[in-house]
Amino acid sequence: MQTDIDVYYKSVSDNNINNVLEVIAKLKSPDAKSTQKTIIVARHGKPALNRKVWLNSDEYIDWWQKYDEGGLIPDQNVPRKLLNAVAHSEAIIASPLRRAVETAERVAGDRKFMLDEVFVEAPLPPPNLPKFLKLTPRMWGFVARCTWYIGLHGEQESHEDAKIRAKNAADKLVALNEEKGTVSLLAHGWFNRMMRPHLKAHGYECVYDGGDFHWSYRVYQKGE
Repeated sequence: MQTDIDVYYKSVSDNNINNVLEVIAKLKSPDAKSTQKTIIVARHGKPALNRKVWLNSDEYIDWWQKYDEGGLIPDQNVPRKLLNAVAHSEAIIASPLRRAVETAERVAGDRKFMLDEVFVEAPLPPPNLPKFLKLTPRMWGFVARCTWYIGLHGEQESHEDAKIRAKNAADKLVALNEEKGTVSLLAHGWFNRMMRPHLKAHGYECVYDGGDFHWSYRVYQKGE
């Protein structure tokens, strides 16, 4: 059976081999349209809040609140690959936290997108350590995530509750995918990862993994 790649290959001369390779890459790209159900899950852009500070646990709580309230560094370039991936989406949804909203605005352009609190980041409540101990936000993030995993969550959402929310969030993406077609989510690094096993349980396979950096994304697909 002749494939699209065979047709393209036979229709050009050797002088156009670079064009052929470009077409092949596009046909094989996870961004290309297909008959499979597709969900794109992306992390927000780089936030503006300064991370090069040393904080005790109380100061880190204040810092995290400012992080949730703050937006992105101005004039960031949205990666072309992410723009191309989201361009095929019939529905775009984002966390209502400002950094995710500003990401959605830059990625969606003139298209409308939805906001849903179920996709907000999992909390990072720090343990109550001596006030003389100061760490950077990145260090606090590691410590807080570890203690959150073992049940130290203070008055914030627990790990167990976040797992339930992650399942509900994945269910919502799947339902939207069934109803609308290709769906793109602009949200947060850790919570995005928490949805992965639940998307897998629905039969979705991660066909492209862009990692966990700012502006990164993963593509999940399921056969019809």
